[in-house]
Amino acid sequence: MFIANTLLRSGPSAALISLLLMGCSSAPPKDALSQAELTIQEAERAGSSQYEPELLSSARTKLNRANEKVDEDEHEEARRLAEEATAEAALASAKAEAAKEAKQADEMRKAIEALKQETSRASEGR
Repeated sequence: MFIANTLLRSGPSAALISLLLMGCSSAPPKDALSQAELTIQEAERAGSSQYEPELLSSARTKLNRANEKVDEDEHEEARRLAEEATAEAALASAKAEAAKEAKQADEMRKAIEALKQETSRASEGR
């Protein structure tokens, strides 16, 4: 209350400017940046570099831009970019896992088909 009274006595324009500045000075989004970095690392371990390189690259670019925005004291924009980087990295990871599982399923189908053919030939040879 003391701060508000002091600002109002300084004049309405000074009060408005001070309130705007206080609203802009949010804390750096350290948690969001850390989460984005971890999610990108997980996506790399999941094979996103091979299966989803464009999406992983986009996530890295957004994380780099988020770090630049922190340096420019644009913390809300940095938070938004970090959250987008996290989402893109998670999507890249999920798509990479799905692609690996699809590849394994295809290999299993081929192996089953080869076994069926071999069994069929063995039955005909008797």
